[in-house]
Amino acid sequence: MESSEGNAWFYIYKHQQQGPVGLFELKKLFEQGILSADTFIWTKDLTCWQMAKTVDLFFDTIPKTLPDEQVQENLAIDWEEVKKDTYPNGRPAIRYLARLFDLSLFSLCLITFVSIFSPTFILDSSSVFIFMMCLILYILVEAIILSIFGNTLGKSLLNTKLRTVNGEHIDFLTALKRSIFVNAAGMGFGIPFINFICFCFSYFDLKKNGKSTWDEQIGTVVLYGQVSMTRVLFVCLIPISLLVAGILV
Repeated sequence: MESSEGNAWFYIYKHQQQGPVGLFELKKLFEQGILSADTFIWTKDLTCWQMAKTVDLFFDTIPKTLPDEQVQENLAIDWEEVKKDTYPNGRPAIRYLARLFDLSLFSLCLITFVSIFSPTFILDSSSVFIFMMCLILYILVEAIILSIFGNTLGKSLLNTKLRTVNGEHIDFLTALKRSIFVNAAGMGFGIPFINFICFCFSYFDLKKNGKSTWDEQIGTVVLYGQVSMTRVLFVCLIPISLLVAGILV
């Protein structure tokens, strides 16, 4: 695990995925008693979330008081207890809602802006064309937002963070590549039927592997936290409103 010493680390604390922190800072959290030996931790060189007492780098920081067999047994039991906090199979619904919220908010702003200068353009265009136009334009807008603020409004509302595997905020080029990848492989650029196939493929891929193809290829990681039903309903409000408005129009 020597290669992990310079990596960014993530950990579970009070039902939230926390990080990134350096190895020195993480060890201090254990030494100060803020985190326990049973705390689940992860870095890019670990294949999955593991309890700190099972990771070699922490043997000096956290003494092992149980035999290896018992540690592994407890690891399996405790993993089931905290699985809801680490979301090993991803959270497709939360990720999709966050993107749908951001895209809907951007579409609302764009349609309003265009309507001021050219009202007939919106009225004469089909809803499919407008959706595809907003989807493609949002690629650049999302990349700019992520590179400046480190997160989008939808992700923030649903307690989701996007980082590189080194724990850093993603830069513009990384955000742009990821946004293009998401819209192509995950949403089929909004093209009817292809959009549905891409969505199904990305959903089952995320559930099976715990991370999307684009995050694995580009080197990004999505962190999740607990989200109240109130926030979920609020995030659903704008997309539903736009859908109803589109039907009425």
